[in-house]
Amino acid sequence: MNYSRSERRNVLLPLLLLFITIITFSTSFRVLAAQTQATQAPPAKAPDQKELIYALQHEIIPGILFSDKGTLLFNDLFSGNTGPFLQIIEEPLGKTYASGIKISPEHIDDTDLVLISFPVPAEEPQVFHVFLVRKNETFRYIALEKGNDVGNIGTRSFFCEWSADHNHKNYGSRKYEDATAFRKELLDFLKK
Repeated sequence: MNYSRSERRNVLLPLLLLFITIITFSTSFRVLAAQTQATQAPPAKAPDQKELIYALQHEIIPGILFSDKGTLLFNDLFSGNTGPFLQIIEEPLGKTYASGIKISPEHIDDTDLVLISFPVPAEEPQVFHVFLVRKNETFRYIALEKGNDVGNIGTRSFFCEWSADHNHKNYGSRKYEDATAFRKELLDFLKK
């Protein structure tokens, strides 16, 4: 099904705004509950840049990918029609952040891949890169998340996956953060 630019924007923008609203209102609901227990509660605060980036990378994109709009999102990004997606991200996160996102599609054997490389993450668990994977109309969301080197073993990232039922799988620490090494490992991982 072919959608016009305005139809794509009309689908993706409300989903993004819904997630931002959920974050904002979940804070408001917590404050409201606290106010019923105490006479003075701190005012609700809008989500900050860190919270918005986390929501985008760990909730919004996988949420759309695993929804009935997943095929539309994937087809847009895979075909190179990235403008609507980046424009929607620009609204809450700014032009600098959105322009730092790089999107690269690739077809290998019977699998379509879309690599999304984000601006260098400021802190854990923000994401360096994510692969949207489509094989036989089934989607996967596999991320390379920033990691802290707690054990002093050279950890720079974690190889992770979000499932359609929003379960997070951590496949362990990695000593790289670049897209080339991530792609190589992903291809081996998908053969298993």
